[in-house]
Amino acid sequence: MTNKTGKITVKHYLNKRAKSQVFNEVHYYPVYVQLIVAGQKAQIKSKAQEFTSFYKSAVNKYINDKKICNLVCEGYFSEQLFTFLITKDNTAIKTLYEDELRILKIIIENLQPFRNKAFSLLHISKLYEANIMDVFEITQKAVKTLYLNELKRIFLESAKDPEQRKLFKVSNYFMHFINWDINFTDYYETTYEVLPSEIRFIENHFSEELKIQLKALMALHSRENYVKRYLDKYEKGLFPAVHYIDWQEKAKEFISKDFIKTFGRQRALEYIQVLDRMLFKEVNVLNIL
Repeated sequence: MTNKTGKITVKHYLNKRAKSQVFNEVHYYPVYVQLIVAGQKAQIKSKAQEFTSFYKSAVNKYINDKKICNLVCEGYFSEQLFTFLITKDNTAIKTLYEDELRILKIIIENLQPFRNKAFSLLHISKLYEANIMDVFEITQKAVKTLYLNELKRIFLESAKDPEQRKLFKVSNYFMHFINWDINFTDYYETTYEVLPSEIRFIENHFSEELKIQLKALMALHSRENYVKRYLDKYEKGLFPAVHYIDWQEKAKEFISKDFIKTFGRQRALEYIQVLDRMLFKEVNVLNIL
């Protein structure tokens, strides 16, 4: 792949220096990705195998042996299978691994390696991992973190003020009697059904930043299946999560149009900007290149 000032090489290979799995005297090696950019080289372990299980039925079409099928789904290939499934034949596994290369190329391009003097591949693996996280999980995590921080602030401030007894009781309940390991949007929807007056009361004391983030998150959450159907990633054999690159390429524009129809242009733009800022911040927190 070539841009205006240089070449970006991203390709898969079998790492024969890594520990192999042996079956019927045949060695099966893990797949790695070699990166060569602006005179720099890096090797990272492929993450495509993390999603191969989603396409196990497709693997079964080519491999009858259950043990070998499991090895492939775990990311281990013999030389023959690697050539057949990844580099030559038009298989579902090839499509999955090609999507990995596409994602990595986009990540590197966004770093402007031939213009950025500070460019380095040193932390590319962490940046890659951040970019393929599910955007619905990222936004939930971001809002949940701010939500809990503000609950803690409200709880501590109200504990010092005798006139804020009700606020103390409500914040105390939310702080210490809620299972915060559960999905945040599930918590929010359930709490609004079970304790509507209490959650509205505590929300009056939230910052404007958190209030708009909550609205934007719940609007996005309600469109989750809608977005996934639109991208149709399983059918196409791609990385199944709706990741940050999907957001930049297609999902943001798709959601924007839907939000405009539902909330009007001004509110839709506000929600999209909030979601965009959250995603950029969370994804690029690991961008220390």
